[in-house]
Order: sequence, then structure tokens, then C-alpha cells
Amino acid sequence: MKHMKLKTISVLLIIFTFSRFGQAGNGFNKAGRTSFQFLKIGIGARATALGEACIANISGVDAILWNPAAVASIQNFETSFSYNQWLGDMNIMSGAIGYKVGGIGVVALDYVSLNYGDIPEALVTNTTGKLDTRTGEYFSGGDLQVGLALSKRFTNKLSIGIHTKYLREELFTYSTDLWAFDVGTYYHTGWKGVRLAMSAQNFASQARWLYTQQKIKQQYQLPLLFRIGTSIDLLGGPDLFFGGNPNKQRLSLNFDAIHSNDYAERLNIGMEYWLFNKFALRSGYRLNRDEGKFSAGGAINYKTSLIHMVIDYAFVDYDYLNAVHRFTIKLKF
Repeated sequence: MKHMKLKTISVLLIIFTFSRFGQAGNGFNKAGRTSFQFLKIGIGARATALGEACIANISGVDAILWNPAAVASIQNFETSFSYNQWLGDMNIMSGAIGYKVGGIGVVALDYVSLNYGDIPEALVTNTTGKLDTRTGEYFSGGDLQVGLALSKRFTNKLSIGIHTKYLREELFTYSTDLWAFDVGTYYHTGWKGVRLAMSAQNFASQARWLYTQQKIKQQYQLPLLFRIGTSIDLLGGPDLFFGGNPNKQRLSLNFDAIHSNDYAERLNIGMEYWLFNKFALRSGYRLNRDEGKFSAGGAINYKTSLIHMVIDYAFVDYDYLNAVHRFTIKLKF
């Protein structure tokens, strides 16, 4: 009973702290001020099913795109592949591999590609009539990210990681590329399954795009994202991040607060339930969003003497757009 009271008080304090942060979302909205918008698309079925409230409750190679510090949980070798049929007939594919190097930490590689699909070409005309300006030709474009991360566990509670990545964006005959990096921390308090995490993503110089009439390239910032997250085990444990053997049931509650340079502050909430460490159910909600607020999903954890495979699924609901489905397969060796 005493432990339950302590956990209840902890949850209430967390909700109050993050709700105060989320109230800032009522302020000025800075949308449309950055380029490389694909960097804000959630990658990985587990994280998106949790409403992207994940940086304090994510582990393994999937963490490379959210909090590179959590990649330190890899015990030997992991690889992960994700597919997402995005909005507007666009497709997102991603993959990552991570390997634990003794004395150094975990080294991981990742890639993300977004294909715009075929876009019909049209002529620009000044006529006010209903002239069909399509030429019958098509053009395309896409985004690419290729990254390298190094994550190290400094104590049995603290991990720190850094992620360097090459970014490229193309549209028709135009393109731009640059380098960026992310940093992250993960801390296990050791008290009642409470975990804390922080990450900062997309530190980079400005992207340079089309020339102006003065022959000067237009410059745009990247979406700079600062995340503060916490996770608490309401039921079961111990923490999976450090390889512990969980109880028959585990229920975790997660909060992520996000500050960015191109939008008002946001708050994400997610819950995850594991049964016998074999099956998982997840749900999440993203506050201060116009679309894609509610999400849900699940997982199957299959382990034999030869292979350890996790299959994740996520569903994100949209009011005026088609729902988005994500699938992720992770293999551990």
C-alpha cells in the first residue's frame, strides 16, 4: 500500500509538471519556418504507437532516431527494419544496425528514406481560363538520412549518446545536403521504475535552397527538437533497458515534452502493457496537434535458442487524412 501511494504521488507530480509545460502550446505557433520536414515524422512502430512519448522508455537500435543514449542497451548485436506508407502515397523505409564494442560502447548505423512518388508536371500559365496545364510528364523527389551513433553506459544508471547524420533533400532538378547531429541522455533513478531522459536533435547549419534574383541561395533552418521525457512502471518491472527479467505483467506510463523552433510546445502521453514479456499493447495521445493525435499498437516478442525477433505494429488516426500504419521488425543476436 505504501509503495502504491508513492507511485501515485509520483505520477501526479509528473502529470502536473508536464501539463504546465504543455500549456505553453497555446502561444505563438511558428509553423512553416524550417526545411527537411521529414525529420519530424515518427519512425518505428513502437515509438509511434506510444504517441511518440518514448525517449525514456525505448531501448535497442530503434532508439537511434529518438534518443541515441538508449542505444547503449544493446547487449550484442541488433538490427531493425521499418516500413510506413505515409500520407499522399509517399513511402518511408528505414533500417538500423547496432553492435556492442567492448570498452567503447555501442556503435550503430541507420538510414531513413522518404520517396515522394510520381508527381504530375504542369506548366505555369497566366490565363484565367480552365486550361489543363499538365504536360503528361512526371517528376519526383525524396529525402535521405544516413547516420552513425555512439552510445555508452557510464554507470549502471546513466547513458549518453551522440548521433551524427548526413541529410539530403531532392525535388525535381534541385537538391541540398548538409550534416547534422543529435545528443541524448538516459538516467534510471533506481526508484520505483522511474526513468528520465533528454534529447536534442538536428543541430546543423542552415540548408541552402533556390537562388534568388540576386543570385543568393535561400537559407532555412532545420527543425530543432528538444525533448524531455519520463517513464514510470505502474506495474511490474524491473527496467527492460538494463536487461532485467520482467514480471508476468508490466505497465508503464510515459510523458514527453517537446520544444521546437518551428512550432508551439507539445506534450505526448503513452502507455504500454506487457504480458509474460510475449505480447504488448500500446496507446498514446499527442496534445496540441491538428492531426494524428491518437495512436495504438501492439507487439509480439518471439525468442528461441537461435533467434530473438520482435514484431511491432502501430496505427495513427487522422481526422481528415487516411490513417497511417507502421510495421517494424527487430532481430537480436
